[in-house]
Amino acid sequence: MTNEWLDANIHSKGPLGKLYPRFAFIMEGDTPSFLGLIDNGLNAYRRPDWGGWGGRYVYRQPYGETHPIWTQGGDLFSRVTSQDTVAGEDGRQYTSDQATIWRWREAFQHDFAARMGWTIADYRHANHNPLVEVNGRRGTAPIVMDAEVGQPVPLDASRSHDPDGQSLHYTWFHYFEAGGTGTNLAAVTIAGAGNPKAVVTPTAACRPLWLPTAARCSGTGTAHIILAVTDDGSPPLTSYRRVILNVHATAAH
Repeated sequence: MTNEWLDANIHSKGPLGKLYPRFAFIMEGDTPSFLGLIDNGLNAYRRPDWGGWGGRYVYRQPYGETHPIWTQGGDLFSRVTSQDTVAGEDGRQYTSDQATIWRWREAFQHDFAARMGWTIADYRHANHNPLVEVNGRRGTAPIVMDAEVGQPVPLDASRSHDPDGQSLHYTWFHYFEAGGTGTNLAAVTIAGAGNPKAVVTPTAACRPLWLPTAARCSGTGTAHIILAVTDDGSPPLTSYRRVILNVHATAAH
């Protein structure tokens, strides 16, 4: 996020790259809105509380507004807010609205650099995103599954491939904060998080609230599992797949 990075990765790539402006104060404020439209497998445009390259938002009615809107804020007591908790490069945990965007920064900056490369190189000499397949389902659409507390859910992305023939690296993670608008957030564990095949086991349909309240959580919970698949290209490119688990305390009938 510096002019030096722009010089090395954008301005140096052909006549279009040369036109990209150097910034004097802050980066473009409209960029998060655009990033949510990129078909990378996160599908955040479907619901802003799912979270993606453009950040994560909640549906609420702020003071002074006449109706609810997708925005920042939320309920600190239930911890359903627009903030993400993400590990920084120093290994420390940071919780903020900004973290909902910078948790993806390396991936979308590499994507930007690669797209500029596409303007000056033919297909054979450029890097392209991996093509992700989960449980036999191709494409980028989210996969919605029913799950039961205590019952393992196998997820298999071993048939994913890279169009350039490069090796792939896999990361499965529970997007802990995603999808909390109008539903309960479930708890899960993931075995094999760094492998093509992983097993997700729901441990609770309702995560414990931060403070005890009179309103107890009940019913179905939601857990968003994200698969990130990254190739060995230069720059390395990442594609995603979102698996949404509807977690039931007992078997759904």
